[in-house]
Amino acid sequence: MAMSVRYATFGSLAARSAFPRPGLRGIGITAAVAFLVLLIDAMVHPRAFFDLWLMQTVQRVEAPGLASLLRVVNDLTSSTGAVAMWVLAVVILAVARWWLPALAMLTLPVGGILNEGVGHLLVTRTRPHLAELTRGSGNHEERSFPSGHVTGAVLFYGLVFVLAGRIRDPLLRRMVRVAALGPLVLVGFARVWDGAHWPTDVLGAYALGMALLAGLVALYRRLDAAVGALPFIHAATLAHNEARPHAHALTSLVLFDGDRVIKVYAPGFVPRAIYWLAFQAPFAYATKRVALEAAMHRRNLTALLTEYWYGGSRVARVTGIETVAGQPALVSERVDGHAPRDRAAARAFLRDLQDHFEEAGLPTWQIDPRQPRAVDNVLETSDGTWRIVDLESGLVSPMASLRTWGRALRRGLLPFYDEVFFDVTRTYIEREATALATALGPVRFAELTTTLDAAERTARAWQASEPRLWSRLARGILTGFGACTWKARTHAMFAKSNGLAMDWTERAVATWEAEGRISGAEAAALRAQIAAPTFQLMVPYLGAHILVSIPLRFPLGTIARPLMVLGALGVATVRFLRREIDGGAWRLAWSIHSPLVIALSAIPGVGSFAYLAAKPVRANRLLLRTVTDAALLKAPRDLYERTGLRRRIARPVAPNAVVNI
Repeated sequence: MAMSVRYATFGSLAARSAFPRPGLRGIGITAAVAFLVLLIDAMVHPRAFFDLWLMQTVQRVEAPGLASLLRVVNDLTSSTGAVAMWVLAVVILAVARWWLPALAMLTLPVGGILNEGVGHLLVTRTRPHLAELTRGSGNHEERSFPSGHVTGAVLFYGLVFVLAGRIRDPLLRRMVRVAALGPLVLVGFARVWDGAHWPTDVLGAYALGMALLAGLVALYRRLDAAVGALPFIHAATLAHNEARPHAHALTSLVLFDGDRVIKVYAPGFVPRAIYWLAFQAPFAYATKRVALEAAMHRRNLTALLTEYWYGGSRVARVTGIETVAGQPALVSERVDGHAPRDRAAARAFLRDLQDHFEEAGLPTWQIDPRQPRAVDNVLETSDGTWRIVDLESGLVSPMASLRTWGRALRRGLLPFYDEVFFDVTRTYIEREATALATALGPVRFAELTTTLDAAERTARAWQASEPRLWSRLARGILTGFGACTWKARTHAMFAKSNGLAMDWTERAVATWEAEGRISGAEAAALRAQIAAPTFQLMVPYLGAHILVSIPLRFPLGTIARPLMVLGALGVATVRFLRREIDGGAWRLAWSIHSPLVIALSAIPGVGSFAYLAAKPVRANRLLLRTVTDAALLKAPRDLYERTGLRRRIARPVAPNAVVNI
């Protein structure tokens, strides 16, 4: 059945707007620039050079009924009138179930706050009160720029004009738009005619209002195109055969296909909005196959664990992922059963299962007895056992135990959604390994560990695909934004760089040995030299230079490497001055982080291997030639060999040597 959406408004059916949108971005930019110019003028001058003349001209206009008309306009755009009209519009839109227009309308007070902020914080201009004016302001000490009446009118009545494009009836649509244009156009004239504002106050308010309205309309239209057809809370109606057995869940469509159950996620606006606010990404189960893969492995992992806890699986296993209606869908085994006859007993089962889940680090939202729909996820089979048929959440919820909240806080996983604390799970399985292997058997236990690995791998991939800014912020706070972990990160970097440098030097020796440039005895001597403590002190710094030279190209690398050498030498000097090391250790550091190394580290390309000029390498000429040859082989376009330089540096191949290619 194709998706159908009903729009009702003022007793009429409505359709999507065909309101033209030419140059919306250009209008917004132009209005913003105009407002900026008028703002600067208002900050510098008590009034513009033409304000008095233009205001006098406007105030000379007289016509029968003009004062009464402008009084109505002022009432409709004043604080009381504007708020009343705004509340009325929100109520009408909500009753008509135009939820996205209603949400757009609810954002308008932000414009008023911005208008007040500009008037009170940036501009000191006061309202008109000169004798040359026919009418002036009675509160002339109040701030004048920009006009709040005008900004509010542009935002409110301008948005009403745009939203009226959804009305299907052409006569009603025109009437609403004309009614909206009246106050919007006349309010500026009314404020100047009454002497409440200078003309540039009004022009600035029109510019500010148009800039804000253009941005709001652009955002509204983008959201309307993406989610405007979705229900507010419940799942959207996906195309499917109505004769086929199916059920509608809060955020998904469930299709029954023989012994299989297919669940397709199509959440409404609220679940999608909550997920986006939590993780700054589209609803994962409806858009990301990797998220459903993580859900599959997580569900199957819990099924295996319930076999251990209860002697048989209490969770319907997921058998695969298919594509339905153009999006990924979760396929699970069908459980033959019925709703629990004794709901209190079912809740008792859920409480016991929740304790097991928490102990094993598994998410508990779908089985939490406090959750209104938790019992609906339980089926009672013919033999009286309980089976869980759904462990995937439709909402990001704060409902969790203090234990779960503590785990999430310590790991910087906020907010959390179907989150498995894998370190807790692994610790639990390691602790229960013997009992698990006995209860499940070796084959099923191996499946358990394999499923755990797959669940963690796919969950990490899912999380990495989303910004998750709140989690990043939480982890930053926990680590002092790196200040609390700098030692661990430094040790990890040195360990990585040490391994990188050792691998590189070993390859250099192995290459010469394979090419027959050195004998086996010489290779063994070189390896012993590399393993010597003095050489090992230098290795991490060589590796660090190679490591940072990968992401830091010229000129950043030529700046970073000398600073790293100077920093290492500075640390050694400080330690010597504090008597943490003796003079011999400091002289050794000087021989490693020497001025020659500092100079060479600044040279593009060559600088990555500057530590080859350190004394521990230069002390052994054969080792120096070996590693220098390996470094220069990295030169582009085979320049090292083409220039004949390799014949001078590299040791010749020994006569009758067997070269292993």
